[in-house]
Amino acid sequence: MKTIARSKIQFDVDTQMRDGIDGDTVSDYRDAMKAGAEFPPLVVFFDGTSYWLADGYHRWHAASEAGIESLKCDVKQGSKRDAILFACGANAANGRRRTNADKHRAVMTLLKDSEWSSWSNRVIADRCGVSDMF
Repeated sequence: MKTIARSKIQFDVDTQMRDGIDGDTVSDYRDAMKAGAEFPPLVVFFDGTSYWLADGYHRWHAASEAGIESLKCDVKQGSKRDAILFACGANAANGRRRTNADKHRAVMTLLKDSEWSSWSNRVIADRCGVSDMF
């Protein structure tokens, strides 16, 4: 666990598996943060230079709106690619419930990749936290 300046956390459309950021969720989180609520740490991957956000986009945006400059992060060693793979399964069991569009985005991320697309449907489904029929 490490506290990292929000400005040092890199995020990219490739590491975001949500179909979009929900403004109501960000507002709710922002208000809770201002009231002193504790949130789970963000998950970031550190490649020696950059901290790639893999889980916690709504919390990152809420902290920005709340004027919070540093965030607790669970730091894992790895690249942007590792962050993408982790993000595919993020929020499968916690956080804001994923929509079918969110799940589809995660699955398609793996299916469009030259390496990951060679995995079986079951492995892709497990990585994305969906059924293999999805």
